[in-house]
Amino acid sequence: MKKQDFINTVNSFETLTDAERRIAQYFMEHYTVLPFAKIDELCKQIGVGKATLGRFLQRLGFSGFLEFKKRVTEDLTQALTTPIERYEHHTLDPARSSNKSVLAAHYDEVMDNMEKTFESISEADFERAVTYLRQPKGKLYVMGSASSEALANYFYLLARYLRREVVLLKADISTLPHQLVDVTENDTLLAISYHRYSNITVRLVRWFHECGGRIIIVTDQPVNPFVAYSDVQFNVESAGKGFFNNRAAGFTLIEAFIKGLSQHQEKDYRFKRIEGLFDEFSIFKAS
Repeated sequence: MKKQDFINTVNSFETLTDAERRIAQYFMEHYTVLPFAKIDELCKQIGVGKATLGRFLQRLGFSGFLEFKKRVTEDLTQALTTPIERYEHHTLDPARSSNKSVLAAHYDEVMDNMEKTFESISEADFERAVTYLRQPKGKLYVMGSASSEALANYFYLLARYLRREVVLLKADISTLPHQLVDVTENDTLLAISYHRYSNITVRLVRWFHECGGRIIIVTDQPVNPFVAYSDVQFNVESAGKGFFNNRAAGFTLIEAFIKGLSQHQEKDYRFKRIEGLFDEFSIFKAS
């Protein structure tokens, strides 16, 4: 059910009780997080009982909250497909065939994703995120799993040039608690997660929020499990034809974060020290 359809249906009712008005108002203000809401928490936040919410949803034509969530999810998210299903849909469908070469088609795909991504990012959100990333008081934690791990690693390697206490978290539940034991409200988490979202990342973000830390999310869907917990969220386009989605826009945003993080004085000392360590351990072949 699209948000506008929901609004139109509610407006068509001749009367609404006070409780129904509260439900409708809450739904309109938090529509994109409803697919991830739990009915007990939702009723508590609105201040109504489950029976009241159920009767309101029946007036809308739904059997209950689960059916309503399913319909909202269908309209707000892209199809939740596996890589092989995406391949069959995009590549094997004759209607989607193109005369362009693979390279030319990929270029168009990347540029389209980049354009849509940067049009959607506000300068204010970006500056706020960079301020959190620079925060000298606490640690900066970075997390990405599955395909997001490459982006997290890339950010971590470059961020280590630019500030102290950058911690790369691994999606290993046996060691994650040891890495998180010192988290405080002064710390910042940069979490990168594309859909199908990693359960470990979801649980980490929720726990970090409970600790009072700042949370920056990079993801590819406006409807996601992190909305209720993030301080700043960036939606990066990842549409791709073939087996896998496209991560180019995500890497570009990561590089923008690094440029923002580099605008401070401490980096000069850290650059020299890291380069000195490269020489000490003969990391790179001498020219």
